[in-house]
Amino acid sequence: MPSATQSIPTKTAIETQIVSLLCQQDKQSIKLIFDYYGAALLNVISRIIVDRPMAEEVLQQVLIKVWNNAATYDQQRAGLYSWLVAISRNAALDKRKTRDFKESQTSNMALEVVTLENKSSADDSLEKLMAKQLLEQLPNKYRLLIDMSFFEGYSHQEIADKLEVPIGTVKTRIRTALKHLRSFV
Repeated sequence: MPSATQSIPTKTAIETQIVSLLCQQDKQSIKLIFDYYGAALLNVISRIIVDRPMAEEVLQQVLIKVWNNAATYDQQRAGLYSWLVAISRNAALDKRKTRDFKESQTSNMALEVVTLENKSSADDSLEKLMAKQLLEQLPNKYRLLIDMSFFEGYSHQEIADKLEVPIGTVKTRIRTALKHLRSFV
């Protein structure tokens, strides 16, 4: 697996090659996705699923989903990396809803608290700092929703319940916030 410091290629020859191989249903595409995007996808999953072995299991499920849903990928709607992140995030959220996840959380709660308190400063990467700067430009009502949805792993329904606002409002504000963030980039 590539190191966490390896940069994620965007619109490069490797991305084009991966998309082409996916379209041809060539298994090499999954190997390339794992090699180039595996660490980043595991990081996305690990923000929602703290348990490392379970997060790795979810990553394997993501790779299978990518393989099975390769025909649904539309380059016009999203870049390859964005598509992979969306699948990873959704798979992690789905895993959080399962019985085995909930059971493991009860037995690992103390370990999770220690893990969160002892996070290394490696999390303060350039990408995270840039993301923080972008988020600081958002109004508070949008920043909170982006934070809860993408960094804390809450589903839209969980956010609506926690903030006591309609789910439609949550979805609209997240969509608006993402539009704002895209305009900054």
